[in-house]
Amino acid sequence: MSTQIENIIAQAKNNNEKLLLFAYFFVILGTAWSLFQTLGQAWQTSDIVRPLIYTINIYLGISLEEFSAICFGFYVGLLLLFTIDPKKRWQGVLLWFGTISGLLALLTVDLFIPNINFVANSIWVVLGLLVGITIGGGRQALQVQTAQSLEFRKAAQLLFSIISAIIIIGLIEYHVSFPEVIAVSGSSVSIASVSPSISFNSDGAFLNFLLAGVFIATLNRFVEYDASKSYFVLGPKESGKSLFLVGMYLAALNEAESRVSDAPLNPSGDLMNLVSNLDSGSQTSGWDIGATDATDVNDLHFNYISGKMFPKNISLFGLDYAGEYLGDLPSALVSSPSDIDNTTLNVLKDEIETTDTLILVLDAERYSDGENLEIEPYFDILKSLSDKNVMLVATKADILAEKFKKDRGLEAYQYFNEFQEYVNQELTEGNQNIRTLVQDTSGTEIQPVYYQTRVTDSGERVPMRDSRGNVNIVGFDELLEKMG
Repeated sequence: MSTQIENIIAQAKNNNEKLLLFAYFFVILGTAWSLFQTLGQAWQTSDIVRPLIYTINIYLGISLEEFSAICFGFYVGLLLLFTIDPKKRWQGVLLWFGTISGLLALLTVDLFIPNINFVANSIWVVLGLLVGITIGGGRQALQVQTAQSLEFRKAAQLLFSIISAIIIIGLIEYHVSFPEVIAVSGSSVSIASVSPSISFNSDGAFLNFLLAGVFIATLNRFVEYDASKSYFVLGPKESGKSLFLVGMYLAALNEAESRVSDAPLNPSGDLMNLVSNLDSGSQTSGWDIGATDATDVNDLHFNYISGKMFPKNISLFGLDYAGEYLGDLPSALVSSPSDIDNTTLNVLKDEIETTDTLILVLDAERYSDGENLEIEPYFDILKSLSDKNVMLVATKADILAEKFKKDRGLEAYQYFNEFQEYVNQELTEGNQNIRTLVQDTSGTEIQPVYYQTRVTDSGERVPMRDSRGNVNIVGFDELLEKMG
């Protein structure tokens, strides 16, 4: 029974975006239908909005039908841009369903669709459509994209603002009776005699505002583009921090190439130097990336897209620093910047304190060789930073992959989930420091990553390369997905 539950949980994690898509689908359909029925009734009894729109129409010299056609075209123009945005395609599809649901709800109270002759007013619909596309940033679609991705953020924000305003103002009109301020009769407008009485209709107010809150919160999730997530890598000397950061970039690059009209990665120069060093070798070359000098701090960062159905921009930052500083960090974190003489330590302290998540490196090669992992400083660092998220990463896990194949008869890259369970069991049962670290981080799961390697005749472990000299990475795709 427990195994079945674990499998269900695992399947839910692997398909979380699809489950989220279905959840949003039912939220949009359900809330839009109920809300727009209420908004239709609010329009029929409106004390403020309807007289104001009639007044605007009179001064513009257009009818309510023509005004409605323009507004509808404007909305459709924004929604078209939202739908062709590569990052918002699925959200756009859901909003189309929500729009249809809302229009059908208005139809039940004989509003909007029955009152507009779309053929006779097609010119007004097209006019609104062109205005919506222009204001929403449609000209970007005709420009050559270079350092920027194709995004229609303005269209998304306008959609959110317009729909939210309609819902909020409509519910206020429905539940609050205002005094008549503007009197419209035929083509004349006058100021009505104002009565100070205002009354509130509480019938169904809680449910209506609850549905409105759910709908607006879902809509806000739709128009969200950026997620500000930052990661900082900590690890002992020669624990594979540089290669780890390069592997993350290569995985993000592979993911970006599988997308259409994707955002550029915008990697830093320091990161590309490491990538070039690793990439410049032949099929028999080694790593070509040495240990970071004690005085060097390299800025390693890039952008990547997390998620397929609901993609969002993620900025990943890291510093490549010498592992010798790890032991000095606990005292630096509890000291003021003026008390720290070393500039590099001050930089590291600032980056660690401002980052969202710490990535703590566990050297699987040292573990396999029975050497000291030198992770004792992690415990004091975590005590100083109780509010940080933590990820545990086992670098150089190719050695454990070979052991996994010997013990289980399985290839780690083909059975990665089983391999990850194997690594977690192996490391926690074989090293008390790692076991304590996992316990102190609320049972954080260890994420194994590695480059596929081979051992030369001289006993040196070097990366396996394809015919073009490219290295093979394992586990980084899964890690990037978890980081999103």
